[in-house]
Amino acid sequence: MTDKQKAVASCLGEKVRNGNLEETFFLIWGSGICKGRDPVLIRGDGQWELSPIDSGTLDAMQADGLIRTAADDGYPFPKGFSGIAPPYRSVRCTITQKLMEAIESNFAAPDTSFVRHLTPLADVLHLDLELKQRCLPILGAGAADPKLWDSAVRTAGVILEERLRSIGLITDVQVIGRELVNRVFGRSGTLAMKLTHDAERESYRDLYAGVVGAFRNPSAHRLIDPTPHEGGAFIVFVNLLLAHLDKLGESSNKRTDDS
Repeated sequence: MTDKQKAVASCLGEKVRNGNLEETFFLIWGSGICKGRDPVLIRGDGQWELSPIDSGTLDAMQADGLIRTAADDGYPFPKGFSGIAPPYRSVRCTITQKLMEAIESNFAAPDTSFVRHLTPLADVLHLDLELKQRCLPILGAGAADPKLWDSAVRTAGVILEERLRSIGLITDVQVIGRELVNRVFGRSGTLAMKLTHDAERESYRDLYAGVVGAFRNPSAHRLIDPTPHEGGAFIVFVNLLLAHLDKLGESSNKRTDDS
């Protein structure tokens, strides 16, 4: 939106919120006011005022879906109304929800429609900090674009691998994939002693190795272009895996402090 459109939208929105304008109103062009060049705005109570919208801005806002318009040259002026002499033309205008949402977001909010794909953790405030910092800005550029979800999924996979390396105290950056998981959750892995039962350790190893093999590796080597629902599900799942790793890391740190 241009600065002029933002100013007009804010003006209309403020009038609607204050009860001074209904969501549907009329713009009238007539020879008795402003020499017919600029429209006047007719409120729901039949009173008129100079309109903040000129013809060009009206067309632009309609094209952006901020206002819906319909020609209505039969506007019924109240009895005894004066101020606009015929001939005149009128347009019925309706403020859309998109305009009100633009005002509420201060015209600067990124596209956050991707949030609905992150079920069941629709509240992104609870996502892992690094996922929020590295994945969500990618998606803010276009929630429906599979190419952007491809980048976000690839980034989430890297975050998971880096967290495995960090929590598992693996300093060799050449260790990746399933070998990295085995170094962390194998029988002699760095986190093996943090799990009570061997079966639990093996389950963790199988879980993380499966995710690395089935999701991380394919997205690292070729273009996947997942649907928003697939990409959202993967990011939510990675969020859960990161949370479990962080808990194991906290447990490890606590035991170290206690000793």
